[in-house]
Amino acid sequence: MKYLLVNILLIIGLQSFSQNNQALADSADIYFTNAQYQKSIDAYQKILKSGQESAALYYNLGNAYYKIKNIPLAITNYERAKRLSPNDEDINFNLRMAKTQTVDKVKTLPVFFLNDWYNSLTGKMSTNLWAYISVFAFLSSLSLLLFYFFSKSVQIKKFTFITAAFLLMMSLVSMASSYNQKKLNYDRGFAIITNPSVNIKSSPDENSTSLFILHSGAKLQVLDQIQNWYKVKIENGETGWIKLEDVEMV
Repeated sequence: MKYLLVNILLIIGLQSFSQNNQALADSADIYFTNAQYQKSIDAYQKILKSGQESAALYYNLGNAYYKIKNIPLAITNYERAKRLSPNDEDINFNLRMAKTQTVDKVKTLPVFFLNDWYNSLTGKMSTNLWAYISVFAFLSSLSLLLFYFFSKSVQIKKFTFITAAFLLMMSLVSMASSYNQKKLNYDRGFAIITNPSVNIKSSPDENSTSLFILHSGAKLQVLDQIQNWYKVKIENGETGWIKLEDVEMV
């Protein structure tokens, strides 16, 4: 009885939590429609602080920041939305539009086409769906192997062995796709510069040599951290050091 009461209270608490966040989301949408963009931002941020996140939430927050012309935070939230939904056309379009308003036009290193194709393929389904396919294919291959060992027909043995081998390969590919999609979705090793102009240093020291200058909205890959400094790599492959306060993690 005690555990039942605890479960009932937990369910009621979760329902209340969900309803509060839905009310905040509805308010944020109304604020946005009425061009009260800062109030919309505040409401979306409250939802995020509660621990809830989604591609749609980050996308809407990015739109609100874009409206008040805070391009760095608009890009940051579009990138967060893309991390959760990499093939969403609206997210990718708005992200491209926001990037046209940045100062730095860094030439991106070419990506091997097979790697790009594979990332695009794995992004067509969620991590969980790839995992379900992997488990289903694996269990199916085991079932067929049982038929292979106990069947006396040569034709059935041949068919079940080939099919089981195919399903086992599918299981391995699906497992790899699930892992790749999870890595793409939850790898937060990227940051967006939020300050208007930043000197990228040769070492984590204010007095070290300035290698080059980047401006707000530039995307960086975070490689390492020493105290309040990040070692970063920009899209053309150059590396350097930047202060934590100058960036927002994606």
